[in-house]
Amino acid sequence: MAQEPLHIASEFPAPSVEDWRRLVDKDLKGKPFSALQSQLEGGLSLQPLYTQQDAAAPPEPPGVAPYVRGTQALGLTEGGWVVCQEYSEPDVTQAAEAIRTDLERGAWGVWLLLGDTRGIRVPDAQALRRLLAHAPLDTTPVHLEPESDPLTAANHLLHVAEQTGVARAALKGSLGVDPLGILARTGALPAGLDATLTQAAPLVTSLREASPGLRVLLVSTRAYADAGATSVHELAWAIATGVEYLRGLERAGVSPDVAARSIQFAMSVGGQFFPEIARLRAARLLWAKAVAACGGSPEAQAMALHARTASTTKTQRDPWVNILRATAESFAAVVGGADSISTSPFDEALGTPDASARRLARNTQLILRDESSLNRVADPAGGSYYLEQLTQDIARAAWAELRRIEALGGMARALTEGDVARGLSETRAARDKAVRTRKLPIVGVSEFPHLGEAPVSREPRPAPSDAAPASGPLPLRPVRVAEAFESLRDASDRHLAATGARPRAFLASLGTVAEHTTRSTWTANVLAAGGIEPVDAHGFADIADAAERFAASGAPLAVISGPDALYPEWVPALTAALKAKGARAVAVAGRPGDHEAAFRAAGVDLFLYAGADLFALLSSLHQQLGVA
Repeated sequence: MAQEPLHIASEFPAPSVEDWRRLVDKDLKGKPFSALQSQLEGGLSLQPLYTQQDAAAPPEPPGVAPYVRGTQALGLTEGGWVVCQEYSEPDVTQAAEAIRTDLERGAWGVWLLLGDTRGIRVPDAQALRRLLAHAPLDTTPVHLEPESDPLTAANHLLHVAEQTGVARAALKGSLGVDPLGILARTGALPAGLDATLTQAAPLVTSLREASPGLRVLLVSTRAYADAGATSVHELAWAIATGVEYLRGLERAGVSPDVAARSIQFAMSVGGQFFPEIARLRAARLLWAKAVAACGGSPEAQAMALHARTASTTKTQRDPWVNILRATAESFAAVVGGADSISTSPFDEALGTPDASARRLARNTQLILRDESSLNRVADPAGGSYYLEQLTQDIARAAWAELRRIEALGGMARALTEGDVARGLSETRAARDKAVRTRKLPIVGVSEFPHLGEAPVSREPRPAPSDAAPASGPLPLRPVRVAEAFESLRDASDRHLAATGARPRAFLASLGTVAEHTTRSTWTANVLAAGGIEPVDAHGFADIADAAERFAASGAPLAVISGPDALYPEWVPALTAALKAKGARAVAVAGRPGDHEAAFRAAGVDLFLYAGADLFALLSSLHQQLGVA
């Protein structure tokens, strides 16, 4: 007997957005609907629900301008994106060996950071030839990112190709002529923007025909991303830089069509997974619009996009978590449609990466490609109401910032007159506040720190040179979001080395285990984030017992933690007893509410609670504990 087909979906009425909203409003019980929205940097907010009505009109298919869905009709399904690792080891021999290993074991391209202060020291063509000894130029895309003299580095690469008998037509990659990127990183551009672009113009024209796979100019957002730019700022400033180069080359006699095909973009991908996917899609959209406005053909509007995992998100403490961060960032870069991707080694923030860290970084991409098959689908983000709308939102926000920069006179003026530096300062202040209050948690540092972790040491990189002019707003200083809390851990380590013990705090947990566990666990984690070792104790017979156990612990600091209901009875008397036993400071975990005045009168020095500036409070405890 044939079974009747089930039509479950048709058996129920289709709910409307209004139906959903009514149920949500009921559950919110008077709270505003905005409580369900998540705020992003750059003034954007994420909605709790996206529907077909919210999404913009479907974008063009992959391979069609404005290239929201990618620049290739079939996506990167043939061979996948280019695994293009970055190298910045100062020593040429060491860097060359790292390149050899990566190319032999799965990488396809190399990205070279060249310079005396933050890159590989390559003074001449012969040094560059030694650096690329294991990278056949006829099959390996090579990208340069010099910190100075970009045309000199470009000519060195062309000279190496000539010396090794590689035809220019076979070269792939980019020559790294990025004068505004150099200005932002170093604070200096001796030749000036117009002069640099004028000198680059003949190379752009000649290589457009002789070496179509080699792009002369580079728009790298490394300086902005490393200095703490929001995703919207980074995107807008990238497009503004590209427009500046189009104009400069046009003044030098190069058409926008030819100039646009000679620009390579390189952007960082941070820790906000879905917004970063949307930003890469928006980048292609905005560049296509900008090139079209300058008179470029649809073919010239296609963006060549390299993505790198962000440096700002990486930590020195518990650096193994960086493997997860870099994996998520690489994943976002793939889904966002980057043509080539660099995954940073997990120990990048500690110094020169070792071979095992490079292997893990390289294999991250190989697993995403060969085991997860992320290259099998063209634009996997396409069709998602959420991501399509978010792409448009980010594009609009970045376009507004681009127009603001244009009104100032362009990206060069925004840099030299300090507008970019002011924007970064405001962003860093807001982000720093989020970190200090743990609204922006950092796993392994401000959240779930491990005081007993085995240290990971690497050969330190040379300190940046002070030779570059530092007057005015430039150069832009790289920052990592974890630096504040890591400074507390560093101080704790110095205290341990000097005294043989870490700063300690007696954690007086009131009530039953069930009553205090949640708050006491939170408090212990906060203390550890400041490098303070918690000594937990509970089950006191009375206040005298608690005070005696504090004295026996040898800790100079006490923190009272427990249910709010017990605080009025215990806190005043226990604080006095702890101070009588020699406590230098007494803290209470939780908001004091109406009892703050009474608790402070009893001797409580500070209160630890979610939403407070925990970095400032922990710094205060360091001072009271004599931690330098």
